[in-house]
Amino acid sequence: MEKRNLLLGLVLVLWVVSVKGQEVNSKFGLKGGANYAKYTPDVIIAGINVAEYRRKFGFYFGGFININIHEKIKIQPEILFAMQGSKFLAKGFEIRGGANEVPIASDFKVNINESTIIIPIIVQYSFTNDFYMEMGPQFGYIIDRKQKIKEDPFEQFQDINVLPFSSEYDKFDLGLTVGTGYRLSNHFGINGRFFFSLIERDNSIKTSVFNLGIEYTL
Repeated sequence: MEKRNLLLGLVLVLWVVSVKGQEVNSKFGLKGGANYAKYTPDVIIAGINVAEYRRKFGFYFGGFININIHEKIKIQPEILFAMQGSKFLAKGFEIRGGANEVPIASDFKVNINESTIIIPIIVQYSFTNDFYMEMGPQFGYIIDRKQKIKEDPFEQFQDINVLPFSSEYDKFDLGLTVGTGYRLSNHFGINGRFFFSLIERDNSIKTSVFNLGIEYTL
C-alpha cells in the first residue's frame, strides 16, 4: 500500500509540474520506441549456474513535459507505458520415458512479459543546441506479469508447477536511467537510454533495459 501511495504521489507531483510548466518556458511531447530488457542476475545454486535470463524485445510509449530551467539544463518528467520483461532459460534437463530408456536432453524456456507504468524524472544537459546527455531516477509500477512457456520438458507431469515465478510478485521498481539524445528538428528527436534497478524484486531479481525511440515535441 505504501508503494502504491508513493506512485500516486509521483503522479500528483507530475501533474503539478505540468501545470506550473505552463507558466515557464516548457514544451509538451509524445514519445515511443523499442526496448531490450532482461532480469539479473542469473539463477545460481551452490555455485552452479542452473538458469539464465536473456534479453527480449518490447516497446514503450507515453508523454512528457520538457521544462527549460537554464540555458543548458532542462528537466523532463515523463509518464510511459512499457511492455518489457525477460526470457528464462534452463539448459540440459534429462528426461526419461522409463527406467530403462535413454535420457533425452531438453531445455526449459519461458517468456516473461511485464506491463509497466514508468515515471522517469530526467535532467538533461545540452552540449550543443541539438545534442544532450541525461540522467535521473525512474519509478515503475508493474500492472501485470504473464509467463508463457516456450519449451517444457516437464509437460508430461501436469501436476508440477515449473514456472520460474509465482502469481504473487513485487509491483514496485526503482532505478536510475542514463541516456543521450539528438534533436533532429524543432519537433522531432531521437533518444536512447539504459535503465538499471537499484532495488531487488521478488527477493532476487533486478531489471536492466535498453531503450531507443523517437520523441515528438508539440
